[in-house]
Amino acid sequence: MLLVSPTTANAIAPHAAERSWVMFVQVNPPVGGAGPIKIEGVAGKQLGERIAQLAADNAFDTVLIGLVPTEIRPHDHARAIAEQYADAHLHDGWFQPTPGLLAFIQHTGLDAIQELLARTHPGALSDSPVDIDTMASILGVSVVTVRRMVKAEQIPYLRVGLALRFVPADVIATLRHYGR
Repeated sequence: MLLVSPTTANAIAPHAAERSWVMFVQVNPPVGGAGPIKIEGVAGKQLGERIAQLAADNAFDTVLIGLVPTEIRPHDHARAIAEQYADAHLHDGWFQPTPGLLAFIQHTGLDAIQELLARTHPGALSDSPVDIDTMASILGVSVVTVRRMVKAEQIPYLRVGLALRFVPADVIATLRHYGR
């Protein structure tokens, strides 16, 4: 499963602007496994700002985990998908991350994200999280510099217990976006 941070979602949004989408956004609490998944239709030009809003509304890490392009009204398509998983519905478009829903997202929602990431990150950097030493090596800086960037909130990161993990494509996109 790809996990796309709100920062990277904002970076891919210009490439998604010409289409409408059903997006799958997951909130991940630091303890207790996978959090609920939001199924929502969105116009491509609103993708980045909508994910940023969902991230701001939630106390835990919020990530984009799937995108399905749609030729019909995005809200209608999202509703049709949501009806398939009605037994997992929690509230307001949020669903339990059931094996069936996760398999659906894995099967239908990753190709579009990979295509948009490839257009956003021409170097095809890994979308798998790496440790701080690897991230420092990719950036060509010291581990201390990466820690300073984290502390200054200049780059996106994931905290796994006490360890820091980085998605290289997210970090590079953020640095490019802000011209660092």
